[in-house]
Amino acid sequence: MIGYQNVLAEFLQLTEEIHNHSKKLYSNMKDNETGQVETLLSLFDKRQQLISQLDTYMQLTDFHWTEEDKKVIQQMKETEQLIQTLMKGLHQSFKSQMNQITQTKQGSKKFVDAYQNVSTEGSFIDKRK
Repeated sequence: MIGYQNVLAEFLQLTEEIHNHSKKLYSNMKDNETGQVETLLSLFDKRQQLISQLDTYMQLTDFHWTEEDKKVIQQMKETEQLIQTLMKGLHQSFKSQMNQITQTKQGSKKFVDAYQNVSTEGSFIDKRK
């Protein structure tokens, strides 16, 4: 196998691994095991390095894709579309959860020492900023 074909085969394997790993992620962040998202990010980083290597090969003047390479590329494109769909869904879900967490934190900061100044008359009023 020529050098770029090794990189292309590794790229296909990594793309399929990313797809399989992304299918295992839950849309609720709390349901995912520690490090799952980080593992997925590291797979994306490795794939980016392979893209750079392939780009180097493609810059050569005598470079051309074989028919077998074109089939592999088509398979990767199909898998990439599935990954994109999964990632968009996860991104939307994670984003809404992060917004909810931020809103909860902001809401809890609005109350200042509500129970620290206990009234001796039997009632109290929440103090807001």
